Amino acid sequence: MTHRMLRRPLAILAAVMLCGCTLSQAAPTAVPTATTFQPEIALGSPVPTLARYDASSAVTSTPDSAGAQAAQSTAPAADEATPDGSDATLGAMICGADDDAPSTAHTVSATIDYGERTVEARHLVRHFNRTATAYSDLVFNIEPNYWLNAFQLDGVSGAATYGLTGRRLTVQLAEPLEPGCAVQIEMTYRMTIPPLGAGAASFRGYFSSGDRQINLGHWLPTLALRVSDAWITREAFFAGEQNVLDIADWDVTLTLTNADGVIVAAPGDVEDLGDGRYHGTLRRARDYSISLSDQFVVAEQESVTGVQVALYTLGDTEIQTADGPVDGAHHALAMATRSLELFTERFGPYPYDRFVVVQGDFPDGMEFSGLVFVSSTWFERYTGKPDGYLTLITVHEVVHQWWYARVGSDAALSPWLDEALSTYSEHIFLEQFYPNLTDWWWQFRVEDYAPTGFVDSTVYEFTTIREYINAVYLNGVRMLGQLRRDLGDAAFFDLLARYAATYDGQVVGSTAFWSLMSPEQAEATRQTRQQFLRRP
Repeated sequence: MTHRMLRRPLAILAAVMLCGCTLSQAAPTAVPTATTFQPEIALGSPVPTLARYDASSAVTSTPDSAGAQAAQSTAPAADEATPDGSDATLGAMICGADDDAPSTAHTVSATIDYGERTVEARHLVRHFNRTATAYSDLVFNIEPNYWLNAFQLDGVSGAATYGLTGRRLTVQLAEPLEPGCAVQIEMTYRMTIPPLGAGAASFRGYFSSGDRQINLGHWLPTLALRVSDAWITREAFFAGEQNVLDIADWDVTLTLTNADGVIVAAPGDVEDLGDGRYHGTLRRARDYSISLSDQFVVAEQESVTGVQVALYTLGDTEIQTADGPVDGAHHALAMATRSLELFTERFGPYPYDRFVVVQGDFPDGMEFSGLVFVSSTWFERYTGKPDGYLTLITVHEVVHQWWYARVGSDAALSPWLDEALSTYSEHIFLEQFYPNLTDWWWQFRVEDYAPTGFVDSTVYEFTTIREYINAVYLNGVRMLGQLRRDLGDAAFFDLLARYAATYDGQVVGSTAFWSLMSPEQAEATRQTRQQFLRRP
């Protein structure tokens, strides 16, 4: 996610955003108990967290007192056909050779009532155990259950029992899943998409319904990452993000109702089946997120690497200035295409044939696999010149396709690995295309805030958003700039490219990044690491 640094003339908005920074997420009603610090995700934790709205007791298929659903049930045996019509028995263990696809595959059939802002879904999950030990449960993270009255779990077929508490759904299997074996379960659930919030709540607008669009980011349940015999769910917190997402294959069929003229913005391969039905596939992705609107205007451009870049805007991107009209859509599409080309050259290939940028009616921006949002605010404030947030936020979200989508990290425990790298990549972009703006960028984006704090902090160590941004984003940028001076340009960019290639498709911690340095490079960067890191 992008955190922009608002300038002082925006006094009213800045007051809401704590000394000029963005609130990326709504503050919880109470500060949750902080998890014990873990220097690496590989260390894991038993059940580290639940959610903002934890239920004190589970009630069958009814919302808890806070509004987020809590459910506990014995699931009936199921042998009905799966959504794709196969004969596989839900809940039965199937053993044998597996291909090199991700361990988890999702097949979703969802009906979206655009007018009523509701979703009904059947969601088949196939999971293959590639570990050396058997396990008797699967755990899913249900992000929509963060919102009041947004998510209703109707059932889980193929499970012995299941229980939903907060954002964590635990599915007990009928028998332990042995190494080299797969199991399929099917969830059925409903959603009422929450309205776009005001103030701080608006920063979670990637899952919301507004006057002009529906955004469905992090709307589908994801299998939790399993590390050291534990399924990882991070505690919801007011600062940063708390997602830890493994890669999976996604096959999603959408049926739109009450949706005249609605256009679907979706990543990957998308087929219009007619009559309001769409079929999408996205391989090796950390999520499958979409946006819908009856006001979308679509523009496309092909990159020199053969990627089709699609921009979905809301028809209001032409702005009148003193020098005449300027078109923010044209600029955003050019910036997205150029940055995709540059970062492919520097960090390795972008993994899909399409890349989607969506104008979002919520602050800042947000990254997903193959699709990103850029706020309407930045289109409205585009002046026709590149020294502004429409350029920076577009570039920032594009490079998250490497520092999030390709190389995953623990957003709660090691947020610098995607956010500091993505923010510094803005500078890399300006060096290439607008070298006269690099000094401006350092002052405007970083030095004006005199950042302090340890770069490798977890999100749980901060008491304000300002502290979090200064340490993770801005001091992180300072650290990366100093590392580049320590190593030299060639070695620095080689380090970033090897990081992207070595850990493609994985979820890693800070040690993975530093382990790629030679002993000589580690010594050359020792003072920098001691200056910026709590654990150098």
